[in-house]
Amino acid sequence: MSSVIEIVNLAKTYTLGEIEVHALRGVNLKIDHGEFVAVMGASGSGKSTLMNILGCLDRPTEGQYFLEGEDVAQLDETELASIRSRRIGFVFQSFNLLARTSALENVELPLFYSVWGPESQTRARELLELVGLKGRELNHPNQLSGGQQQRVAIARALINRPSIVLADEPTGNLDSTNSAEVMEIIRRLNRQQGITIIVVTHDPDIAAYADRVVTFRDGAVISDVRKQEAAEHAEAQAAAAATANSDEDEDVGEEARTFGAMALVAAARALTRNKLRAALTMLGIFIGVAAVIAMVAVGDGARSSVQDQIASLGTNLLVVLPGATTSNGVRVGLGSTSTLTTADADAIAHEDNAVLMATYLDRQVAQVVAGNHNWSTSIQGTTSSYFAIRDWQPSLGRIFTDSEEKAGAAVCLLGQTVADNLFGENQNPVGATVRVKNFPMRVIGVLAVKGQSGYGQDQDDVVIVPFNTAERKVLGVSAPLASVPEATATSSVQNPYGAVPTTNSIYSSVQTLSPFGTAGKINGVVNNIMLKVKSADLVDTAMDQVQATLHRRHHIQPGQDDDFTVRNLSEIAETAASATKVMTMLLAAVASISLLVGGIGIMNIMLVSVTERTREIGIRMAIGARRIHILLQFLVEAVLLSGLGGIAGALLGIVSSKVISAVAGWPTMVSPAAIAGGFIFSAAVGVFFGFYPARKASMLHPIDALRYE
Repeated sequence: MSSVIEIVNLAKTYTLGEIEVHALRGVNLKIDHGEFVAVMGASGSGKSTLMNILGCLDRPTEGQYFLEGEDVAQLDETELASIRSRRIGFVFQSFNLLARTSALENVELPLFYSVWGPESQTRARELLELVGLKGRELNHPNQLSGGQQQRVAIARALINRPSIVLADEPTGNLDSTNSAEVMEIIRRLNRQQGITIIVVTHDPDIAAYADRVVTFRDGAVISDVRKQEAAEHAEAQAAAAATANSDEDEDVGEEARTFGAMALVAAARALTRNKLRAALTMLGIFIGVAAVIAMVAVGDGARSSVQDQIASLGTNLLVVLPGATTSNGVRVGLGSTSTLTTADADAIAHEDNAVLMATYLDRQVAQVVAGNHNWSTSIQGTTSSYFAIRDWQPSLGRIFTDSEEKAGAAVCLLGQTVADNLFGENQNPVGATVRVKNFPMRVIGVLAVKGQSGYGQDQDDVVIVPFNTAERKVLGVSAPLASVPEATATSSVQNPYGAVPTTNSIYSSVQTLSPFGTAGKINGVVNNIMLKVKSADLVDTAMDQVQATLHRRHHIQPGQDDDFTVRNLSEIAETAASATKVMTMLLAAVASISLLVGGIGIMNIMLVSVTERTREIGIRMAIGARRIHILLQFLVEAVLLSGLGGIAGALLGIVSSKVISAVAGWPTMVSPAAIAGGFIFSAAVGVFFGFYPARKASMLHPIDALRYE
């Protein structure tokens, strides 16, 4: 008959300070397949130490332990865990059930570390019925008697169909009635299923159930008594016991396939047993992710708003401003006088082929009156091309025509802000008369809403009139130089830009005698020139052409400072976008601090959890959990905490951004990238801060964890 267990000169010595305790002293023992062995002895005789070594919970100091011919001393921790999971079932004296877990879940527990699958609950229910606990599957240990708890422990030991069951004082905490019932179950398992049973006890009545009694004293075997019929019975059961693990290879493959499901189920069950603590732990991640998403939404909204404001100025737009700009941002040129004229704009439009169209404007702040309402606003004189260049069409009425602009017609268009203040909201002022600097003008249109510019100015707070009208009748003509002598209707000042009229008095004469020429156009000074480039690809070319044209017209020699500046609005947009991007990153970085704080909270709680659940970890290892199982379970718990907190935080962040937009009036834009980034970052926080506690849990020694109080 082959031996399932053989120990040779086994010794175990514990060191307590400077004292050595010899728990086992050169023990030799063989146990065959299908035997029912009772190990007896007084307290401290070494029988429990022997049981821990046989169950692969502890290692001997000296000697050898062969399990089915395999030297256990040569196996690593993973292989020992596999033996505990598949080949040995352990029944503890103190039951070692998970307190806040049902009887059914306690019985299923070993399957998490072997062949967890859909049929697990079915097998667990069958075993509970086998030990007489049908109908008590959902009861927790504190709802069961001592005898019932021990039966749950027996069912758990059998769930993986082991060939060996080790029972350490299985009736030590039971009364005589329950003791007899438990021992009958154990003997039935031996007789009917051929399982090798080893029972540690100090009670002769319990030992009487066994076929063989081995007695220990002071760490050594002093007697080994076998009943007459024991050998025949053991040999009859050997074949059945030998096939108990024939499907081991298949189980290994099944374990690999279902490993992820086990970790998720185990972690989820652990968290649901501590709902309040889990919720409080998630709070830091919850707030952190919400803050990151809300702050990024505010930053992205600001950037989008700036981009919209820049875009509202027009597409492919260049602006020529008077004076040069030095490196420190101070504008210089010919004193405080504009050096740009209408002739410059005409020359650019005709000579620079990258420019599609050009316009110019003059502006002043003046009072506009309609009835008994008045409003101080910007009066802009420009050409009809202005509306196409700015991509700004009226929402009501029409724009003025070229003929009206040349003739200096008394017409105007109102911005929406001006229209609302003079005529009230939702009113149509088209056709009404307003007085602009006490000059009556007919309203022919209301411009569509543009909103604020990139400089924070209200673009809708404006009245636009034809340029010739503004210069002749409203704003007055500006000379191209800072000061000019008085002149008659026919006088002019010689300057590099040509002959330009110098007084306003000349415009009171009839048009045929005025200096506007037959076309009726004033060659006056303008505040700026706006140019629309043919395409975005030609913006740089257009800037070069405009600079060359103005250099020639203004007689600017190489090395001299320009008396003008050409601005590209895309550069303004890029600068504004860069600034808002930096602000967004700053806001996100500040908000991310709360994520780090939340991660530290997770680490703290997980460390506390490891300490609190040390005995649970020992139980899990005793029934087959490997170090990697424990590591992943605690790591998955940390990731679930941070992940669930991240999901809830993402929802709060979206809602918060909408509330900020509605209450504060700030533009916000919820970014899918920010949501995904916040969630991924929260999961990374869980992995980073959860790894150390998880590793600490996995490094515990099974026997030390079981003894932890």
